[in-house]
Amino acid sequence: MSKIGLAEKIYNRMETWIMKLVPQEDVGPVFKWVFKMPILQYSLGMGWMIGKYVLLLTTTGRKSGRPRHTPLEYEYDRENDRYRIAAGWGGNTDWYRNLKANPHVHVQVGRRKFDSVAEFASDEEVAQYMMSVSRRHPRMDQTWNRWSDQPVDGTFESYIHAAKFFPSVWLKPIK
Repeated sequence: MSKIGLAEKIYNRMETWIMKLVPQEDVGPVFKWVFKMPILQYSLGMGWMIGKYVLLLTTTGRKSGRPRHTPLEYEYDRENDRYRIAAGWGGNTDWYRNLKANPHVHVQVGRRKFDSVAEFASDEEVAQYMMSVSRRHPRMDQTWNRWSDQPVDGTFESYIHAAKFFPSVWLKPIK
């Protein structure tokens, strides 16, 4: 197994384990702090260490108007030079609500920085992504099932249904 494959496997196992502990209703104060730790890495110029898995999204607060930084796991679409991010908790997250109010964002992935206008992904795109993740990491179906109101059973239709619980957006650099 290559180092990249091993790193991805370790990362996914850790994520699956952590997601079993996270409350379903709200992230809660402890995990909110844990999930924000990559902000420190990025602010110290060490974003390159986690840039393969985590980007730093800067939205504008919908109430405060101030910049809000959120580290998020992503999928990179090399062909279209864009990044897909997903909101947990059915989209009931601050960053997602901020993005809906103002889709103009700033993104940092490792050492790469760019501005973007977020485009909302279709349920079909989200379902395809979920299926590809589940093929690589079969335990992810447990994570999808935890937040969906119907079990993911391996059919495309079940992933389409679950996709609404993981609303996603595409971030493409503005040229």
